[in-house]
Order: sequence, then structure tokens, then C-alpha cells
Amino acid sequence: MDVSQIKEHLPVYAEGPGGLSGASDTHIGNIDSVEGGKYIKLTKNNAPDGQHHWFPIDWVRAVDERAVYLKKTVDEVIKELLNEEPAGV
Repeated sequence: MDVSQIKEHLPVYAEGPGGLSGASDTHIGNIDSVEGGKYIKLTKNNAPDGQHHWFPIDWVRAVDERAVYLKKTVDEVIKELLNEEPAGV
């Protein structure tokens, strides 16, 4: 995966309930920025609480010109998203 392909405003999708071979992915937000080469910051515009959220870049399974795709399900993302800027970013 080429981190340089991760661009501002690209939509981010978590795996659908069927995994890679199953149901369609679910939109969880849009890219705000890549921080420190380790974390992706989501825009607050799509967040239900109106706040920024972060996740580790190693959650990304694929990137193309249309979107960023995660290797986590929606439920996993909701449980594991960071609500504060990670230390060292």
C-alpha cells in the first residue's frame, strides 16, 4: 500500500458484514490528514459527535483513487477509533 495515495477528503470504508468477499463496505468518514505517517485523522464533518477521530494507518487494507478501505468491520472501528490525538503525532 502506498501511503502517498491517501489524500484529503477521500471517503473511508470499513469492511461490510461479509468481509472481503461479502456485503459492501460501510462509509465511516472522510480523510482529514495523515499524521506522522502513522495515523489517519478523520474529518469532524461526518462524525456523529462532531469531533475528529484517528486510527492507525495499519488498519488500511487498500487505497485507490476513489477511497480508502479498512481491514476492520464497522463494529471494530466504532470500538477502536481514537477520540484524542495520539501521542507522538
